[in-house]
Amino acid sequence: ALGGAALPFDQLVVSRLLRSSTAGTSWRPDQLPGGLTPGRHSVSLGPRGVTAVLREGGGTVVEKGQKGWSELTSASRLAPGGRLHLDGLVWGAGGRGWLTGNGPSGSPVAFTTSDFGLTWAAVGGLAPDTVAALTPCGGGQQWTMPVVRARGTMSVAASDNGGATWATGAALTVPLGPPTWGCHGREVWLVGGAADGDHVYSSLNAGLTWTQHGIAPAGLSDLVPTGDHRGFATTATTTGAVLWAVRRDGAVFSPLALPGWVATVGNPATTQD
Repeated sequence: ALGGAALPFDQLVVSRLLRSSTAGTSWRPDQLPGGLTPGRHSVSLGPRGVTAVLREGGGTVVEKGQKGWSELTSASRLAPGGRLHLDGLVWGAGGRGWLTGNGPSGSPVAFTTSDFGLTWAAVGGLAPDTVAALTPCGGGQQWTMPVVRARGTMSVAASDNGGATWATGAALTVPLGPPTWGCHGREVWLVGGAADGDHVYSSLNAGLTWTQHGIAPAGLSDLVPTGDHRGFATTATTTGAVLWAVRRDGAVFSPLALPGWVATVGNPATTQD
């Protein structure tokens, strides 16, 4: 099995990959077999090595093994017809994986495997007008997964039994910017739309109810609650990227000074071949 960490350069036609087997203290270059989807979870560490969601054919999932890259599944295999687009993949324990994307209202947009990606099944029990699913968050029996619905709203689907059944919570308006969210157990932070711009919302019950915490920083790209109403966030704008400490469930954002060895947040340093 392959171990370590992976960092994608996901804006290239054929995406490069940095791989580490030393917990990130050293890296070596590698190459993906195609360009990545724009999803934040287009590259992940699976139970048997690095996996990636490539743009080809509406989304093709590949895995790196000792003999090279092999295909696990694709949008055309999961939903023939060319209307499904895959963009993200995360893994849990015991060969469990979750694959998400977007498609026509009412069609499957989330899939799961329990055998390391050998077979996949559509996730049932989501809202009937779902058009997109975001990469889920959680572990064990407890998972949360935001879904975007056809009439411009989004809500969080939650499962307490490993994905066997799902309950959908209260709806928020889809944000003007990209959907951004994170979870810590049943605590969820999510960006939703409002009359005066995108706002940060929090939930302590996996999205059943929401509390609004004010306007979200411009260019918000990641939210990571860590418990006790605190967490971290990143923003990315034309002037650069910023790492934030977040307090009061998203009500207070404070920029953090980065150590000198960090080039930029979320932007790998430019290298020359």
